[in-house]
Amino acid sequence: MDHGFGIIGTGDIAAVHARAIGTIANAHLAGVTDIVRDKAHAFGEQFNCNVFDSASALVNSPEIEIVCICTPSGTHLEPALLAIDAGRHCIIEKPLEVTVSRCRTIIEAAKKKNVLVAGIFPMRFLDINMEVRKAVESGRFGKMIMGDVYVKWFRSQTYYDQVKWRGDPEISGGGAVMNQAIHSVDLLRWMMGEVKEVSAFSAMLGHHDLDVEDTAVATLRFENGALGVIEASTAVFPGSYKRMEILGTGGSVITEEETIVKWEFSEESDLDNEIRLRFSGEETVGGGVTDPKAIKDTGHIRQISDMVEALETGRPPVIDAEEAAKAVEIIEAIYKSARTGMTVSL
Repeated sequence: MDHGFGIIGTGDIAAVHARAIGTIANAHLAGVTDIVRDKAHAFGEQFNCNVFDSASALVNSPEIEIVCICTPSGTHLEPALLAIDAGRHCIIEKPLEVTVSRCRTIIEAAKKKNVLVAGIFPMRFLDINMEVRKAVESGRFGKMIMGDVYVKWFRSQTYYDQVKWRGDPEISGGGAVMNQAIHSVDLLRWMMGEVKEVSAFSAMLGHHDLDVEDTAVATLRFENGALGVIEASTAVFPGSYKRMEILGTGGSVITEEETIVKWEFSEESDLDNEIRLRFSGEETVGGGVTDPKAIKDTGHIRQISDMVEALETGRPPVIDAEEAAKAVEIIEAIYKSARTGMTVSL
């Protein structure tokens, strides 16, 4: 069966979706729409697909089975509800929505219509992160002690000035944490388990005329008793690679993007040297340290392929809407703590 995809929104990330769809043998891009007509037509020409006059027209086309929602963060709800009401399955870019309440609206609508919804978190599908997850699941870390992620990037003032919604919390949901670090927030929860409580500070330190943070630090207590840190910024020149540290009584792993910095366990496996060698020479790119368009397609290809496989096998996608909403819940708690000066329980 060939699966027809439609894309709503033609921002930078939409091209990643289009390229990913183009790599899947039993899928094709059937259509696109955008409120800016010229952008929609240019996108349609680039990717050789139909251009629809509206989101409603796209989701009601018999050619479309799966809808990729690539609009600005806080505008995912309305097209998602349109698609769900039309019985279309959805793949929604991060964040699923900018509040837990809006996420819940999507989740409940999908349940009523019995359609699948996936939230995009492509870092989970990268080989390096899947290897770390295997080590977690097999208990190699022993008792979990700490889990930390660092996303210290640089974005110029022009980055915000040229796309005004990035500095508007109603549409962006927030700044460096919601827009940049959310991938690492999701990855950290995937490795460490549920977060129990959060204490955080946030500030606007390196930019101006924005209503969102460009820098934040949060400390976490996980349900398993481990502690953790999330640091995020878009104000530090020239920026650093995304970093993750998963640390336990039986082992420590530190990664930067797709490179292993440390992979050490008290009980060595026959595969450990192979893993260290495999990821020590990885080209550390694709993290958007200074360039927001520096996104590799690998994770999106695998996640969009997962949705196709889910439909064909009758299972939910690996990252369904419920799972995707968890990162938004953590970030809401971070923002609440930063705003109130109080520790926030989840």
